[in-house]
Amino acid sequence: MKLTAEQRAVLEGARGPYLAGCMRWLAEWGEVMGARRLIRCDNTHVLLPVPNLVARGASARTLETFTEGLKEACRHPVAPHCLATVHTLFVTLDELDVPENDPAQVRVQREIAEMAARAGYLPTFTCAPYLVGNVPLKGEICAWTESSAVVYANSILAARTTRHGNEGAIAASLLGAVPEFGVLLDENRKGTLRIQVTAGLRGPSDWGALGYFAGSAAGLGIPVFEGLRRPSQEEAKQLCAALATTGGVSMCHIVGVTPEAPTLEAAFQGAVPKQRIVFTDETLRQTYRSLSNATGDEIDTVILGCPHASLAEIARVARWLEGRRVAGGVRLWINAARATRAAAEAMGAAQVIQAAGGRILCDTCPTNMRIPCRRLVTDGFKQAHYARGMTGAEVIVASTHACLRAAITGRWQGDA
Repeated sequence: MKLTAEQRAVLEGARGPYLAGCMRWLAEWGEVMGARRLIRCDNTHVLLPVPNLVARGASARTLETFTEGLKEACRHPVAPHCLATVHTLFVTLDELDVPENDPAQVRVQREIAEMAARAGYLPTFTCAPYLVGNVPLKGEICAWTESSAVVYANSILAARTTRHGNEGAIAASLLGAVPEFGVLLDENRKGTLRIQVTAGLRGPSDWGALGYFAGSAAGLGIPVFEGLRRPSQEEAKQLCAALATTGGVSMCHIVGVTPEAPTLEAAFQGAVPKQRIVFTDETLRQTYRSLSNATGDEIDTVILGCPHASLAEIARVARWLEGRRVAGGVRLWINAARATRAAAEAMGAAQVIQAAGGRILCDTCPTNMRIPCRRLVTDGFKQAHYARGMTGAEVIVASTHACLRAAITGRWQGDA
């Protein structure tokens, strides 16, 4: 790894021991990944959560050490040229009457949030920063946590970010630099797997099914989709989230949509493979069946907004719910960023959802908080995938309308 004189000085302690450690992290990570240098990074999305239930069983000393590490990071200002937003938490900063929102953890999280804001982090608390103002331009070098957002940034926005862990994203925020490797380089952004889509994709959940299938097929590669129309923002969001759920995918190409893939040839940088996988209507149905594992029809939870819901999604949910009421014993959660909820409140959509018995949950999601449920319905393949292991629930994944019908009736009645 070749460091500049300024970078070498930071490594040797010119800006203090903490930033020296951050520089060492980036340099050693870069060496392991074969990077030759650190390059300027102008955009980061970082995770600054208290441990909460994720650390259940850990010692008090371990939790204190973890939390103190976050506070130390927030005692240093974000690099002046760097836009830095904050990922979701494991608690909500709202007063939520569930045991999983531990008041002591909330107090510590609020303290860290205030420190982070003073350091220059924007407290977005969302897994979809592109919905609330962090929209990098084509070619912009980023350091993002949250794998679904990484795929979205690379594939839809044509920005450039590798998949970052917490340490790397914090270091990049404070130093404004990242090791140059992977999809930051032109040659590593070419497609590796050709997928022809013949299935008729009706909406966001179907695009999630495509991503769930393709992520498993692609592994660490870059799938190229041909035969697709231009997706809506919500459809692209579901595709990218599901790709990162079953695979180690950092990006994909949608021919004619992804800025770097105006043609099939461009997506593969000239070397188009003859072999291809076909995603048919039957494949689509099989993908839904592969994830749904409910043993009965009665449901107790509906979760929408994974990744976090857009304002348009919340508005559509409110229009559907107006005049209706969520069934007794059923909890309807819609996860969203605070900025999105504020806009929904200003337009009256949030009040309609609340009057119907639903709740817009900010900063986190029920699965992150480990709020228990027995059988849930969701329109997100990522949510369905992780909820099984993180909450132990049975899951059904379906269209948004089918999820809302289940919320109203308290029963799963199919996705017609």
